[in-house]
Amino acid sequence: MLLRLFLSFLKIGFLGFGGGYAMLPLILQEGEKFGLTLRQFADLNALDFLVPGPIAINSATYVGQLFGGFIGGLVASLAVTVPSFIFVPLFLRYEETLQGNIYLNGLLEAMKNASVGLILAVAFTLAAETIFPNGFTGGISWLTLGILAVTLLFHLKWDVNPIFLTVAAGVVGYVAYYLQ
Repeated sequence: MLLRLFLSFLKIGFLGFGGGYAMLPLILQEGEKFGLTLRQFADLNALDFLVPGPIAINSATYVGQLFGGFIGGLVASLAVTVPSFIFVPLFLRYEETLQGNIYLNGLLEAMKNASVGLILAVAFTLAAETIFPNGFTGGISWLTLGILAVTLLFHLKWDVNPIFLTVAAGVVGYVAYYLQ
């Protein structure tokens, strides 16, 4: 299990371009191989707002801990950082040469655009899972839809901090679902 965690998160570290949010589809895909559910993935995303640090490391720690305990979290976290220890010194060594390369700049621009699509795909997947918890024919979770609408309104109209909104939504969800 530890070797599988290491290799999965090493792959995420090498292939995850565009920042932590762009890595989320890879993290979901690799996590599903271990048994990560969409609900656990949604929890992971909520924790990313609350726990300081890079999304990739927080996600690796969370998934690794779920499926390999403390050591699994440590192994996955180390694995996702290995590529940075390789690429950053290489980039610094060849920075001037790389900055002027029009082919590399074009490739990076295309990857940035693809990252936006991957982030949207994860957002739609999570939204569909939480708003329609029993599939599209199983009915709508009106509470979830209401929480989404209220938090969106508070964020867009009054610019309320997303961390506060995440905590408030978590409290409302906890009270509604677990204290019934």
